[in-house]
Amino acid sequence: MAACATPGTAPVLGTRPTYLQATTENVPNAAALANRIWTPAMDDSFVPQGLTSAGRYLFVSSYRPTPDLKSNTGPCRVFRIEAATGKMAGGFDLPAGSCTHSGGLAYMGAGRLFLADTRQVFLIDIEKALAAGTSAGASRAVKITGELRGSYATFDGKDAWIGTWTKELPKARMFRLDARLFDDYDGQTVKEDRAVESIPVPLEAQGAAFDMAGNLWVSASNSRWGKLYKLDRKGNVKGEYAMPAGLEDLTVDDTGRLWGLSESGTRKYLDWETRFPYLFSIDTAKLR
Repeated sequence: MAACATPGTAPVLGTRPTYLQATTENVPNAAALANRIWTPAMDDSFVPQGLTSAGRYLFVSSYRPTPDLKSNTGPCRVFRIEAATGKMAGGFDLPAGSCTHSGGLAYMGAGRLFLADTRQVFLIDIEKALAAGTSAGASRAVKITGELRGSYATFDGKDAWIGTWTKELPKARMFRLDARLFDDYDGQTVKEDRAVESIPVPLEAQGAAFDMAGNLWVSASNSRWGKLYKLDRKGNVKGEYAMPAGLEDLTVDDTGRLWGLSESGTRKYLDWETRFPYLFSIDTAKLR
């Protein structure tokens, strides 16, 4: 299906889901949200979670609730999308049973994706995985336990970070995992003492991204609200902004633009008041 124009905005790129007749346009900070792209494979019931940028592409990690939409786990797939056109540009599956939620993505440079699942992290050779349609044979994996939880992921230019979605303040933290993780522990299990640093983050955090100035942006959400936080490098909150419900992961592209995505409007969450199933850029100068 062709891209569809939303009244009062630029056309939404990508493929509109056949089941969704209307979206919610009166969302918080709508004036700061642009470059909208339909989240991928919604007709197939995929729920988007992770987001990252690599050159002219955006990558989205999703899971398909299995055995039915009540489930919070299922097979995982990574989609590659042209940011300028919204067109699908390939994708690959994670091997059956190896991934259940695919909460976070981060581009590590040199053609590598870091994918965080709830209790396992993967380092994936993008071109090999795209060519095969699966990350099998194109990735290394480390299991995580203890306080480590792969609810989301980001990259600071040197190391990967993972963070925990939680409603319990002491557990709301991000952990830095240095570049030797997969060399030293491929196929093994690590816990929080393997992390080289941790910082506090807001409750119900869903995503994170470092911008070019070194600020840390953190998303948080549930079925009723979304928030975007600006943090310093030590985790101190410097700004807080209302956002659409269901806001998931964040990324910063090569031009410095912040992007986010929402899982609202997917088949799993059609009973929510908000239906804003887009990838979108965020003009931080327009946030109020």
